Amino acid sequence: MNPIFIIGTERSGTNLLRLILNAHPDIAVPHPPHIVRLFTPLVPLYGNLSSDSNFRRLIADVCRMVELHTYPWEIKPDPEKVFREAAGRELICTYFAIYDQYLKYSGKKRWCCKSTFMIDHVADILRFYPDARFIFMVRDGRDVAVSAKSSIFNHYHIYYSARRWQREQRLGLEWLKKLPQEQIMLLKYEELITAPAATVENLCAFLDLPYSDNMLEYHRLNEAKKSGALSTSWENTAKPVIPGNHGKFHRLLTEQEILQFEAITLNELQELGYETVNHPEYLLQAKESLSIEHASYRLKDFFMKLRAEAVHLRRDNNSRARIIKNLYMAYIKNLRKLTPNS
Repeated sequence: MNPIFIIGTERSGTNLLRLILNAHPDIAVPHPPHIVRLFTPLVPLYGNLSSDSNFRRLIADVCRMVELHTYPWEIKPDPEKVFREAAGRELICTYFAIYDQYLKYSGKKRWCCKSTFMIDHVADILRFYPDARFIFMVRDGRDVAVSAKSSIFNHYHIYYSARRWQREQRLGLEWLKKLPQEQIMLLKYEELITAPAATVENLCAFLDLPYSDNMLEYHRLNEAKKSGALSTSWENTAKPVIPGNHGKFHRLLTEQEILQFEAITLNELQELGYETVNHPEYLLQAKESLSIEHASYRLKDFFMKLRAEAVHLRRDNNSRARIIKNLYMAYIKNLRKLTPNS
């Protein structure tokens, strides 16, 4: 069966959705090592991938990165099998072949990828899987910004959170218009947590799968316990659905932060049905001045990152693995710059 892709923006409840889908007897959803996002900038360093040696080198590096994933998989990808089974000499085909291996290990029928960054690669996915299904998961961007402030996987300053959310929602909205309804579904985080059974049943219908009672019992399974124990960014994934986990921005963002976020993302908030705190006419007037990047934003973002890193280094069980993976990616980048390719 064709694979499923969860696209959107990080900190939008996609880890929760991953665990719900993974609890279905037919769907395998490993935690994503973000293969395409991490290696796309490095692909030119491998030379012409029609060369067996160059393609094998790329595959070996990708497989090693998956082994070092901060959320360890239960299997190690087989590079030789990837080389034999990749549908083309492209990074994205390496990624597909690795997920195929995980699917075979899981014994399930269909794999799903939760790398929300694949929102930038929908057209490439469709070249190989023209009938792939996409779940465009959306959360109120102001709550995304709140969550981003304490996570280690993103920018922290409200300006950058707004810019990223705006760009990725715009991409998702464009694909909603381009693709047929049977191929892409808009799923709101707020609907998932306030009406989980009905929302998951609708999701299963969209995926042409029978609803399973196990899906909302995800928190009782080992995968959820593993997720919640690895990082404070994922601690809620070990709990049942939290119905009231929305609208936190009213308490946790300042008036100025809400104003700036809404001014930058007004069109996307309105298209997605999120009411603004500030009047739309006022936001339009403030948009020009609040949409300009200032050097102070970068400085504040840097110090916010340091603070978040300190918290996670103390509390996360996967901090060492995260550091090793980051060092490996830096090593690969420098090594491939120095290694001649045929």
